[in-house]
Amino acid sequence: MEKGKNKKADDFFSEAEETLDNIKDSETAQAEARDSEELEKTRHRISKLEILINVTRALNSTLNLNELLAKIIDSIIRLADTDRGFLMLTNNQGEMTFRIARDKNEHPLEEKDFEVSNSIINEVALKGTPLFIHDLMENEQFRNKESVIDLQLRTAICVPLKLDNKIIGVIYTDASRLSGDITEDDISIASAFSSQAALAIENARLHGALILSKENLTRENKELKQELSDKYVFSGIIGKSKPMLDIFNTISKIALFDTTVLITGATGTGKELIAKAIHYNSPRKDKKLVVINCGAMPGELLESELFGHKKGSFTGASSDKPGLFETASGGTIFLDEIGDMPQALQVKLLRTLQEGEIRRVGENLTRKVDVRTIAATNRDLSADITDGRFRSDLFYRLNVVPITIPPLKERQEDILPLIAHFLAKYSKKMKKGKIGVSIEVTKKFLSYGWPGNVRELENTIERALALSGDSKVLTEEHFPQFADKMETNNGAEEGNSLKQSLKSVEKRLIAETLSKTGGKVTKAAKLLKVSRQHLHNKINEYNIDY
Repeated sequence: MEKGKNKKADDFFSEAEETLDNIKDSETAQAEARDSEELEKTRHRISKLEILINVTRALNSTLNLNELLAKIIDSIIRLADTDRGFLMLTNNQGEMTFRIARDKNEHPLEEKDFEVSNSIINEVALKGTPLFIHDLMENEQFRNKESVIDLQLRTAICVPLKLDNKIIGVIYTDASRLSGDITEDDISIASAFSSQAALAIENARLHGALILSKENLTRENKELKQELSDKYVFSGIIGKSKPMLDIFNTISKIALFDTTVLITGATGTGKELIAKAIHYNSPRKDKKLVVINCGAMPGELLESELFGHKKGSFTGASSDKPGLFETASGGTIFLDEIGDMPQALQVKLLRTLQEGEIRRVGENLTRKVDVRTIAATNRDLSADITDGRFRSDLFYRLNVVPITIPPLKERQEDILPLIAHFLAKYSKKMKKGKIGVSIEVTKKFLSYGWPGNVRELENTIERALALSGDSKVLTEEHFPQFADKMETNNGAEEGNSLKQSLKSVEKRLIAETLSKTGGKVTKAAKLLKVSRQHLHNKINEYNIDY
């Protein structure tokens, strides 16, 4: 198809090669050039034809668009014997935009030098015909144009880039000197060159689009496989609710950096899992992740555990011992329940975070450590600061990137995936095969407030599986210790307003109905006796993933 479109250009190149051979080989032609002027013209034509043929071969040698545009501009400058060249292409809005600009030494021009005669370019783009102006000072149409005067232009050539009679851009070249007479041969050569250039540009564009399409397809396939293999999972964390997806997004952004992170949330929400997700998605993933609970030991022992001690520094210190900061050097340390750390130790920790160095108990030697710090607490540190239990300077040093994990009762969308995950995990561990839960149990799980959060849910399912015998479906009888709580706690939490409680019940009812209908909104709307649009609005309002 392209060959048919450019038959005229192809015929020109065939004729050019034949003419060049005839001129070179024919002694008669040389003899007929009786005076020096005619001989110079012959030599000039030979030179231009040689350039054109070489350029045509060069244009067909690459499908890289940027490389091709550079070849086009360098070639037109040589053909026209000018000083600068510009190539402009039309964008999606049909506007001409600069794609490349170079000088006669084949160097790119800086953007500040992108000054051309817009009047010439607009003329060519509008009419679709080339302009060849040997001396702009003698040209009545353009000699008084502001751009021509400001740039002190003398010679200018501008040819349209046409494809299927549509202008896709222009090639523009100029000089602030007279570059020699422009002959009919020059016009034919430049016009033929622009036809070849337009076709080469289109081929390069199509090639680039094909490569991009393949890359996008590969990326989309990779993302789809990842989504299918890790549905609702991020480094072992189960969650599909908006708050959890926001947390996953934050982890993805900060994992690559050594930024200090403070994770807050109620007991059992999975703070340590978040810390592990950050570490194992970071450049430190091949180094150690050291975990310590700051509320699980007395202050003196905690100091020794964190920073190490020198032999004889206290009773029982029978040898030198490195602390956890040294052990974790190159990796990450997770300080769980940081709010329970004694104030005296908070000062020492602050220095470590600021200076990146530690000092063992009973030792004056300072040691450098390279550790990323992640801290977590279930306390309200702002209130502790007010009460004088926690240092504000340490809080601000830890709270560079805060991550707050909401309680399970505020992210009901995560309950069903969590149930499925823990059933699969513990049934495999106990070698019980595939086990499910009844609809009645599922309803009660959704209505229960889970004060112990994910940890309580996990322990509940593990206990039920352990006591379920050969049952393949867990029913209400397998959860006797929760029966009363689940019956009475139906979403109207103590302290909630009537409006909040009604919304909670409405959200749960919609989620349950959508679950029953397999996510079919029209069917769910009929069961709930509301319009499909009304149900859609409620789904969006409550951010229900169906």
